[in-house]
Amino acid sequence: MTKPVPAERPGRRLRGLDRAAVSRSAWGLYRETRRPGAPGLGARVVALPRLLRDVLRHRYPGVKRGKLAALLVLAMLYVLSPIDAVPDVIPVLGWTDDTAVLLWFLTGLTRESGRYVQWSRAEAEADPGR
Repeated sequence: MTKPVPAERPGRRLRGLDRAAVSRSAWGLYRETRRPGAPGLGARVVALPRLLRDVLRHRYPGVKRGKLAALLVLAMLYVLSPIDAVPDVIPVLGWTDDTAVLLWFLTGLTRESGRYVQWSRAEAEADPGR
């Protein structure tokens, strides 16, 4: 006799999507920027060049250069590649998959810039002479 599978609590797993996957969406990014004390969207966008600079100079430990480069290259290869999930010859629909990949990359980068802003604030508080 098999043991009954306990019902999972809502929000933990839903048809192959876990909470982390859902929270990585653009809606999750919006909710993250609205939390009290969290960096807003403007602060995140302004911090993007500093984030990239500090990643390239090995100052920010949150992202490795190789991972950032790999994700950028993969996203750009997909966007520029003539082989797509939906062919580009179909007007409007052909560009949706390219747009989705680009938005996925930019959303991830913006989310990381929020963590970068918090890290840089903590670094500034720890070393006020910096």
